[in-house]
Amino acid sequence: MNRLKTKIIYQYIITTVALLICEGYLAFALLKFTPSISQAIGIDEMFIECAGVFFGLIILFAVSYYFYRKVSQCVKEESEKQVKQRNIIFANISHDLKNPMASVLGFARALEEDTVSEEERKVVYRAICDKSTQMNDMILKMFRYAKMESDGYALTLKNENLGAILRNVIADRYAEIEKHEIELDIDIPENPVEAMVDVTEFSRVMNNLISNAIRHNDMGIRMQIRLQKKADGIVIYVADTGVAIPGSAVESIFEPFQCSDESRQKKDGSGLGLAISRRIVELHKGKLYLDNHIEGYTKAFVIEMKK
Repeated sequence: MNRLKTKIIYQYIITTVALLICEGYLAFALLKFTPSISQAIGIDEMFIECAGVFFGLIILFAVSYYFYRKVSQCVKEESEKQVKQRNIIFANISHDLKNPMASVLGFARALEEDTVSEEERKVVYRAICDKSTQMNDMILKMFRYAKMESDGYALTLKNENLGAILRNVIADRYAEIEKHEIELDIDIPENPVEAMVDVTEFSRVMNNLISNAIRHNDMGIRMQIRLQKKADGIVIYVADTGVAIPGSAVESIFEPFQCSDESRQKKDGSGLGLAISRRIVELHKGKLYLDNHIEGYTKAFVIEMKK
């Protein structure tokens, strides 16, 4: 929807500028040449001015029709794109929910038919709980993504210390980081680095980026979380030495359900974490992107926010 608004504004600016130029040139020509034309062909100046006004209306209608056609084309393209994305989302939801749901149903039937021994029951209960949690996480992320794409969604922005937010997120995830034997390099200034953020949503972004590094890399990687204050804003890096992401996927990984099937099935990825994270950062008037050229690391997710 935001892309459509941008396209319409862009077309509006183009047509407005073109209309002003054409109408201005016509008015200038009428003022300068009407007397000489009237004298040369023997027609009253009023008639020439009326003809000029009529020609100006033709220009107005032509430019308006052009604007209408371009906006209609933009709306059609955006609608087709949204329908295509929605179909992809529905298809992937069905795909991602099918396997855990089948597992839960299978385990439930086994318990109902009493084909599971007492020793195995605890394992089955644990598996049912894990698969149900996976499905619940998928549904919650889908709901959050849909909510953020709606026009009425707004953040609760307050002036907060980003360093404190990052430290809290790292502390919450530290046990998981240690479990995966990750060598963590924290580079956060001691002095407060303040920005207007929604603490809950911004913490969700950092959690998503850290989870991404933990889930989609082997154990024992090195991870850096760095916060830099610049003259015009702030930059946050979540870098790691794990699996590199090819240049062809640098943008597509931020689209819904663009993680690989292996990631979604074997590592409980939903394909929505990065899409949600980018949307949250955009709502903060910032940008989230992947940088494959950070010295000492294979990749880094970078958040840039202006003052």
